[in-house]
Amino acid sequence: MSPTCLRLIARAIPSKSYNLHIPCYVKANASRRGITAVGSDKIDIAVAAVPRDGAANLAVSQVLAEVSLEVAIFKVPKTSVSVIRGAKSREKTLCIADLEIDSEDAFLQRATQILQEAIKK
Repeated sequence: MSPTCLRLIARAIPSKSYNLHIPCYVKANASRRGITAVGSDKIDIAVAAVPRDGAANLAVSQVLAEVSLEVAIFKVPKTSVSVIRGAKSREKTLCIADLEIDSEDAFLQRATQILQEAIKK
């Protein structure tokens, strides 16, 4: 069973390329930086950056990119992670673009597991 908070969106061009949409709640100006919770509807991310001039949005993208680079599950450059919704809100949707995957369910389960393991770090 795949988690409800992670959504794979097939690209328009027929291929195995997907975009992963991740709803998240952001706590800016936090003392601890990283993923703090993974729920059924969103993940919680804390960043030290203040929510001014896009600094917190950039920090959120960097946190997620660092988690994905540590385990190489997403295999995309940091520039492929972006905020696509909620730029001026605590509730955001992140997008990891151009993912090449074979099995949707297996990928979503592995991605959820990695995000949950990132909480402990």
